[in-house]
Amino acid sequence: MTNTNNGPLASIIITNYNKSNYLIKSVKSCLIQNYQNKEIIFFDDKSNDDSLEKIKSFKKKNKYNFKIISNFNKKKDFATFNHISAIKKCLNIAKGKYIFLLDSDDYFYKTKIREIIKIFEKNKSQKYILDQPILKFRKKLIKKKFKYRILKNKWPKFPPTSCMCFEKKTLKSVLNKISMKKFSNLAIDFRLAVYYSLILKKFYIHDAHLTYYRQLEESMDSKYIKYRSKEWWRRRKEAFEFLNFVLKKNKYPINKSFDLLVTKIFNKILSI
Repeated sequence: MTNTNNGPLASIIITNYNKSNYLIKSVKSCLIQNYQNKEIIFFDDKSNDDSLEKIKSFKKKNKYNFKIISNFNKKKDFATFNHISAIKKCLNIAKGKYIFLLDSDDYFYKTKIREIIKIFEKNKSQKYILDQPILKFRKKLIKKKFKYRILKNKWPKFPPTSCMCFEKKTLKSVLNKISMKKFSNLAIDFRLAVYYSLILKKFYIHDAHLTYYRQLEESMDSKYIKYRSKEWWRRRKEAFEFLNFVLKKNKYPINKSFDLLVTKIFNKILSI
């Protein structure tokens, strides 16, 4: 496929914290996209490895044109809220009509921007598009397939943050409604998926696998071992609390499921 300058501006927001070993691959995947009308914003959240030096050297050596933001005034908040804050800061300077989120240990397939924008432009009412992830392990790749089911008061299954793309104006509005400092275990992808699917009714998963999602032992999700860790049950409790907070605020019936009851019981047992 040939490069094109046609179409609206796309803003790619890459957020980084201590991912020095992977960030160059991430940035390169954006630079080589076959969609030319784009801007890249790289946000370093006060990393204590050599991330900042590496990305600055890479940019200078190759004379690439992308923005680097360094957060030297990072507050001592929890990691999930820091991630949300980083994206909000980048949105304040992003000029694109559409926003593509990318964690710095993940990377895009070369046609991603062009394919997703084509869908946005074909359906002007669409505000939120996800593509399918390719799970990248050390020695193998696995294509994972998500299918969306319409649910009344339960969160959907969804691909990770780096698979998420947005119409900018709506995203700014939604972030202001979900970025409270409660729910320290809930990442931005969960919050966004809940709001867009249940409140806005805007949730579309594209069939194509366009994002490589690294499976790292040191990732933030590694401590949440399904059913077997306290952290997993705590996060599940927060998920229900956030879900019902959003539903109640928007005058929808809250979740009173058996699943919620079990989650409360396990949290009470684990707190003893």
